[in-house]
Amino acid sequence: MDSIDVETESSSRNTLSGLPVADRCRSWVGFKTFNPEGSSHTLSPSSSDLINLIVSVEDTGEGIPLEAQPRVFTPFMQVDPSISRKYGGTGIGLSISKCLVGLMNGDIGFVSIPDIGSTFTFTAVFSNGCSNSNDSKLQKQRLKTQANTMSSKFQGMTALVVDPKPVRAKVSRYQIQRLGIHVELVLDLNQGLSSISNENKVVNMVFIEQEVWDKDSSISALFVNKLQKIVSGVSTKLFLLGNSLSSRTNTATSGVYTPSVITKPLKASMLAASLQRAMGGNKGNPCNGEHPSLSLRKLLVGRKMLIVDDNKVNLMVAAAALKKYGADVVCADSGQKAIKLLKPPHKFDACFMDIQMPEMDGYVMLHTFKILVLDFFKFVVNF
Repeated sequence: MDSIDVETESSSRNTLSGLPVADRCRSWVGFKTFNPEGSSHTLSPSSSDLINLIVSVEDTGEGIPLEAQPRVFTPFMQVDPSISRKYGGTGIGLSISKCLVGLMNGDIGFVSIPDIGSTFTFTAVFSNGCSNSNDSKLQKQRLKTQANTMSSKFQGMTALVVDPKPVRAKVSRYQIQRLGIHVELVLDLNQGLSSISNENKVVNMVFIEQEVWDKDSSISALFVNKLQKIVSGVSTKLFLLGNSLSSRTNTATSGVYTPSVITKPLKASMLAASLQRAMGGNKGNPCNGEHPSLSLRKLLVGRKMLIVDDNKVNLMVAAAALKKYGADVVCADSGQKAIKLLKPPHKFDACFMDIQMPEMDGYVMLHTFKILVLDFFKFVVNF
């Protein structure tokens, strides 16, 4: 089995969010394939074709209470089993995860600190996909050809990534470099201007994190103005890196340098399509990651939708999906709030509700809504 290089020092602040997290090294204590120093054991002499993978997932949040931690992998067990619990769920997600990891001959563990968050780590054992078969060689050649075709259009170009968070910046650099682009990382817009001001350097594109761009509109506008004065002979393209809801840009930056928004997580294929479109190519058929056609964009214009879910991430994803087609979206994170909004007469065209929510689930909410409607009609008739 191949050995695995794992971090043995705490990096509790070197995270995508920049917030402290539970020390990931403590989450794999007791794994059967690792000794206390963090190196892997060789399970058998005949396992040279096996690859060991270790994955850590860090979550910043409330963490798991100490008294509940021993039972998190037990099926159908809730950290808070009461009907008035803050979070929903059936309590089988982690038990299923443990079963899946076991099927991959791996281990799973976690460390959680209340009010800091949790870090879960698992290992899995995979077979080496490299073989001498003709099918494998053809597949590798096909993938290599696709990669070369995708990167050939941008080979030799130079990009600047402006991001104050090192881990996130490295992720962006990796995806951009896959297209054959040389990437330089800077922490803020001032460093970016210093880099671009170098007369011996040509920068074809600048990628700026949305939060950096939105932090100070005056600095962002100044960056664009100086960029127009510095750049000569080279059309430098400006891009913002944001999530699916970060579609707005500062109005102070208009004209040829108005930035295009590229949504994360970055994918090489989507990135290539966005760059090609911004540089004047591929104006025909839409590619992965592009906006839908104008006809679909107006599909839900004028429609008001209510989304009910106790999970904030689910609310964001559902709202973004409906807004993309023009809907006016209102979100509620509990059944009680939704019932108040749906009290007749309301102006919603549709309501999307999560069936499984704490305190008032979707079924109870639907039943309560029916009673409200019946009472409303009785009032209208009697009036």
